[in-house]
Amino acid sequence: MRTLMLFIGSLLFLTPALYSSEYVDDFSFLSSIPSYQQFLEAVKMDGDTGKAEELRAGFPSLALSEQDISVLFIRSSVILARLYAEHKEGDKNRALQLLDEAENRLFMLEKESFLHLMLSSEIDGVHYLVNPRNLSKGIRSNSAINKAYKQYPKQISAILAKANSLVYAPSFAGGDVNKALSHYLGLLQDADTLLCAFDRASIYSGIGLVAMKRKEWQTAKQYFLAAKALSAFDPTLDAYLAQVEEKL
Repeated sequence: MRTLMLFIGSLLFLTPALYSSEYVDDFSFLSSIPSYQQFLEAVKMDGDTGKAEELRAGFPSLALSEQDISVLFIRSSVILARLYAEHKEGDKNRALQLLDEAENRLFMLEKESFLHLMLSSEIDGVHYLVNPRNLSKGIRSNSAINKAYKQYPKQISAILAKANSLVYAPSFAGGDVNKALSHYLGLLQDADTLLCAFDRASIYSGIGLVAMKRKEWQTAKQYFLAAKALSAFDPTLDAYLAQVEEKL
């Protein structure tokens, strides 16, 4: 545990030089939509597909611009599809239907724009989760993440997606836990007020996975529990915690 905590401390000390420019979040408008926040809680805290479907059905009636309603529709479809894919009582056919609906709506966004790149990566990422044999979807998702990060390096979602790809990928496929950790800590240090609860949960989970890969089990447990407090329904987190508990 001491090794990773010292490394975290050194990165935080260096953070002002590494992350001097301001972060931005083109998805931030979603945080001001009460029904979307209720939707996230139904998914992330309760794992309640029925309530999530009911709330999502009301989104088209919201007074939003055409672009904003498209972003809301696509992102909520992807989040709900992931829930159906991961839930022990899930429905992969419904997940695929939601992903198709989301993909059909992408044409409403400017091609190669940040929103288009990020949402297309999320759609393909969940496609790969539903069917890991569909390698082309995983490759396409990673390609869109890399492009979004390269073209929009201060967008919070792009940085977080890039960090997650670095920590989850094996080293022979470009994975780098040190780079991932530096991205996570940069966000915590300099984008703190811009982070929504579920982005923060993803960061904590990522740091936990870094610690887990280093076999620093107590540190991993602490970060996984911090993530769990913000995103209670997360089968992946539960699996990580179970693995960590076996090592303690």
